[in-house]
Amino acid sequence: MLNRNAHSLRFLFSWIFLGVCFLLSFPIYSKEEGVKLEWRQIPDAGGYVVEIKDSRGKITREKTNGTQIQLELPPGTYEHRIGVLNRYGRVSVFSTWIPFEVILSQKPEILSAEKNKFLNKDLPDTFEIKGKHFTDATKVVLKDSKGNEVSIKSIEVKNSETILVTVDRKKPPEGAVSVRVENPRNKVAEKENYLFVAETESELAALESKEQKKQTSSAPFRFDYGAVARSAIVPGWGQYYQNKSNFRTFLFPALLLGAGAYVASEGNSYLNASHALSAARQNNVMYNYAFIHSGNPTFFTLAFYNYSQIAPKYSTAVADYNQLEIGIGVVGLFYILNLMDAGFFAGNKEVQVEGTQAPVTVSPLIRNLRDSNQSNAYSLGNSTGLFQRTEIGVQFAW
Repeated sequence: MLNRNAHSLRFLFSWIFLGVCFLLSFPIYSKEEGVKLEWRQIPDAGGYVVEIKDSRGKITREKTNGTQIQLELPPGTYEHRIGVLNRYGRVSVFSTWIPFEVILSQKPEILSAEKNKFLNKDLPDTFEIKGKHFTDATKVVLKDSKGNEVSIKSIEVKNSETILVTVDRKKPPEGAVSVRVENPRNKVAEKENYLFVAETESELAALESKEQKKQTSSAPFRFDYGAVARSAIVPGWGQYYQNKSNFRTFLFPALLLGAGAYVASEGNSYLNASHALSAARQNNVMYNYAFIHSGNPTFFTLAFYNYSQIAPKYSTAVADYNQLEIGIGVVGLFYILNLMDAGFFAGNKEVQVEGTQAPVTVSPLIRNLRDSNQSNAYSLGNSTGLFQRTEIGVQFAW
């Protein structure tokens, strides 16, 4: 009798300890594999029953022998309690109902600040961070240009799209300030150069110029798939989409039209030469057949003459075929160059040049010039021809 009472007291004490662990409500963050509830093990427990009650009062039950359970719950507010099973599989005791909240943790987004340049004296104590998918559990970290974390006094999530951040005015940020927003389950968004803070206007302008130059120099190469797709359908369309010069826009269509016309001409010549060769061979067979059956020497003369024409006609057909192959290769080369120009060589870009305040527009330049200072006299006659000079470079425009 004494042992049984001691066992019951030990079991009751363990369950009271479990209930204390769940007195406070807490949020649970939902992700792809669902929601996990976990509790401490109760000695001599034969299993557990977990009851989940949603906001409408509907209760679902799950039995388990372990100390955790995985549930599929949509975001919302719930209550749960855990019952301990005895050796006969019956519930000996239930915990109290404990509220909890399921929150869907999504990757946050950060929008650019409406005003991001401040003098130290004008920096507000509290500023807004605009974005998406902010929750009460969202964390905010600010860092200055040296990588030091900025002291934050308070963070208030106004709604899912606005966070109010109050900084410590005794330790204001300096330089280019970056912001990092983190939701539970390691959902993170970062934005560099979110704020620029400096003592004077000149320092502020220099800081912004330095960061723009750094971004431009470290910008990764991007293959322009959209322009390539357009130029693959209509040569020159991708160049027009990239706002390139008229010369680059119409260059490849003109080259392809010219090469296509040449291919059409050589294709027609090859067909005519092939037909002429085929006709000569057929005539040769016909004249030889007529001479053998009639014995007329005229057919022999015609057959001999016709045979002598087969070789040059064959050479002509081969030459036309070779020219046709070259023309097709030129068309393919121009088409590939058209795609490469659209994909690898973008249009005008804005860069920051040291010593200037405004961005500089950089555009490729290809032009053909005549050099009037040099001339070439032909060996026949007194006519002269001017040298042509092609210049390839980069054009800067302020």
